[in-house]
Amino acid sequence: MALKDIIKFQLKRVNPFQGLVIDADTWRDAHNYHRDQQRLHMLVFHKVGVVEGLEVTANNPPDLSVGIHPGMAIDPEGNVIIVSQAQRYRIQTREKGVIYLIVQFREVPSEPYQPPEGGQPTRILEAYRIEEREKLPTEPYLELARIDFDPAEEAIKDAKNPSHPGKNEINLSSRQEVTAAVTVPPPVTPEKPAATAPEITSRPTETITLGHVVLGGASKDLHREGLKNLIREINRQANFVANLQENIPLVDKNINRCTLLYLTGNSPFELTTEQQAALSAFLQAGGVIFGEGCPEGETESKGAKEFGLAFNQLASQLKCKLEMVQRGHPLLSAVHVFSDVPQGAEPVMLLEGSHMVYSGSDYGCAWQGGHQGHPLSREIIRSCIEMGGNIVAYAQMTKAAGR
Repeated sequence: MALKDIIKFQLKRVNPFQGLVIDADTWRDAHNYHRDQQRLHMLVFHKVGVVEGLEVTANNPPDLSVGIHPGMAIDPEGNVIIVSQAQRYRIQTREKGVIYLIVQFREVPSEPYQPPEGGQPTRILEAYRIEEREKLPTEPYLELARIDFDPAEEAIKDAKNPSHPGKNEINLSSRQEVTAAVTVPPPVTPEKPAATAPEITSRPTETITLGHVVLGGASKDLHREGLKNLIREINRQANFVANLQENIPLVDKNINRCTLLYLTGNSPFELTTEQQAALSAFLQAGGVIFGEGCPEGETESKGAKEFGLAFNQLASQLKCKLEMVQRGHPLLSAVHVFSDVPQGAEPVMLLEGSHMVYSGSDYGCAWQGGHQGHPLSREIIRSCIEMGGNIVAYAQMTKAAGR
């Protein structure tokens, strides 16, 4: 958990003495102290996400609804969410586009009432709300699933290939799930007899978010699969957990939840004053902006260069001077050590300045195996994945330093 989030908690407990008046405020402060302690413990020593259950599955036979199974989760404010019964959720929208199914913590005044007829509720039920959104909210939430919805299909189905969900298939790739610390007994040897307690071999890790932003006229899917492949590899090896937020509006408050913004496209672009201000604030808060054009195809090759020129212009507007990454730069040693910038799907080029990074190497396509019809060798793909891990780790370190 970030320090800036920890210091939001101001713990205050009741100071008891003879004659203290126990009124509603005193009672509330006494109980809020314990609630805040619990929430703080959840956020510092555990992880935000689904603890158990809450699977989202298609109905049988499939229709325009999904089943949400019982389970437990911890939301971004440390509240425990318990769904005790299976839910059937019917998709409400009839518009084409991505639907986000989320769950949020809710407090509901409950019985008994005092006085019994028409009085005040004397209990608060800690409940939840499940709903669909066209874009992710700014208030605390947990994503259960997302669906690239097309009402013409008339049914929601489980993904045939969970790594590449199709239209109207349930996409679970962006769920945050809590992985408990693994405990194993130490090896027993004549020199080291069996211990009475297991050793902890892993602990909860930080979760960081990558924001995927497509600029210009390119498809919103540009480099998305490559980013998913990169995140999958990072989560297998890194000491943090990464997730992906797709197609984030640059004026949306959600960018403040990101550690790294990945800007991509295959044509020139121009941002509004409001969008530039949002990116400037993001940089000042310690975020990293990584830009990369996609030159696949003759038309796109020219557009990728124009995208790069537009990104360099954006860097100037944000008062960031981009310079070639040289040996010894943290980008080349954040996790994996490189003597020089590795080749991607295109010839080597990597620039950095004031936490803005631009790549002309097209790592996004390399993370997908290379351009269509021009596959890359396993060695190049591996080095590009490692370089991607360095970029994300560099963003994590930069964000931590700016907290």
